[in-house]
Amino acid sequence: MAADQEDEIVRIATALNPEQAYIWRDALEAEGIKCRVVGDYLDAGIGDISGLSPEIWVHRADVERATRVLNDDAG
Repeated sequence: MAADQEDEIVRIATALNPEQAYIWRDALEAEGIKCRVVGDYLDAGIGDISGLSPEIWVHRADVERATRVLNDDAG
């Protein structure tokens, strides 16, 4: 995979709510995986609209590790 593709930021998960997203973020960061919560609290300004859930984004190079961490955290 080319270096520029590894640096690409991709969505790996959609949380039910901001609290869940931040728990996942903390689990990923504890494993040394840089990530970002995107879309947290969007519903605060416009209400609870389907499709506006918080998401977790990571570098493409970390997708496999991050997915394992989230799967372990859910189990």
